Amino acid sequence: MKFKKENDDEIVSLLGEGVEIQGDLSFAHGIRVDGTVRGTIRSEACLVIGPKGRVEAELAIRRVMINGEFHGAIHASERVEIQKEGRVYGDIFTPCLIIEAGALFEGKCNMHESKSEQPQAAGQGGIAASAQAGDGKSD
Repeated sequence: MKFKKENDDEIVSLLGEGVEIQGDLSFAHGIRVDGTVRGTIRSEACLVIGPKGRVEAELAIRRVMINGEFHGAIHASERVEIQKEGRVYGDIFTPCLIIEAGALFEGKCNMHESKSEQPQAAGQGGIAASAQAGDGKSD
């Protein structure tokens, strides 16, 4: 008899179409959302937002795949994938971002390599350096 090793990316829960949740959501293994979630989502697993799914949240996750609609901020420690039917309105903080052709992303993306870095400080420094370099040019 073989025992299957559990994988945090494996989808073991489903919030189906027509289900609405408001509040804080946390989970240990992958979850797929085809309904509506509003609030805060935190997990070290994988979140999949299906084509009919809608999430309005502050998201702290390891990996997220979006094929539905997302509004809010995403803080992903590993990866964000916006698939061709996906729509994201908000800011993304992640070391890896994949946007398929046909997807929609309106917001800012801050890519950082580790949690020890502070993305806000790094982004502000980069903007200031670019602005200073631009000030020295003459037309």
